[in-house]
Amino acid sequence: MFIKIPFESEIEFKTNISEITKMSLEHEFNVNDGVVLGNFYISGEYRVHEVSINREPFNYTLPFTVELRDDIKKDTLEFNIEDFSYDVSGKLLKVNIEYSLKAEVEEDNDTLFERVDEEELESELAYIDSFLETSVEEDKEDVCEEVELEERKDAPVTLIDEVKIEEKKEMVQKEEPEKINEEVILEERVSMEEEKTIMDTIKDSDDTFVTYHIHIVKENETIESICSMYNASLNLVQEYNNIDNMTMGDKILIPKLDE
Repeated sequence: MFIKIPFESEIEFKTNISEITKMSLEHEFNVNDGVVLGNFYISGEYRVHEVSINREPFNYTLPFTVELRDDIKKDTLEFNIEDFSYDVSGKLLKVNIEYSLKAEVEEDNDTLFERVDEEELESELAYIDSFLETSVEEDKEDVCEEVELEERKDAPVTLIDEVKIEEKKEMVQKEEPEKINEEVILEERVSMEEEKTIMDTIKDSDDTFVTYHIHIVKENETIESICSMYNASLNLVQEYNNIDNMTMGDKILIPKLDE
């Protein structure tokens, strides 16, 4: 424990104080039943008039008391004067003293626990719980969003799906334009140039098809695995695509004959 305590007092002299020529401050104290009892001793000399060569002595006692906490170790108490100043006004001597008390404290688990502010503790625990719940909900939303995007990327895209995506995009832009993620839509759409090339390829064919799937090649996929995925003929897929240098990210046209 360490505390600083201010002490102020006004001393009225019998005569006018022109100048304090000498001053000293001493103190004494003792501890009785958890209370510090002590005295400050102010002494010195002063002049009544500026032109006076005589100096008058003075000596005053200023008592003070301080109540101590119950857990203070009385035999470790230290008393020190931290600051001392004074001011003279007419017959008054104003004294300002700052002193400190330092002592060891008897600590035990029960005492320390009783000092905890229960309301502050509950508030901190509530804040932590709220923070954890918010973090978990945000993590769940991020995971759901990632799964949804992954599923959308893996799904095969048909020309009919492309038209539906374009129509949905226009409807959402009219209702809630700020919620559209243009980058995601652009990634899922086949470019206009690619669509034109695909349509030209279809027109040049003599066969009639119900559906034309557009497959985006993924890592470690082969033309055989892609044909197996769509139950398509390898020879037929080769007629519509240049698969000699097929790489990840290429778009493959998968025709499916009308049954």
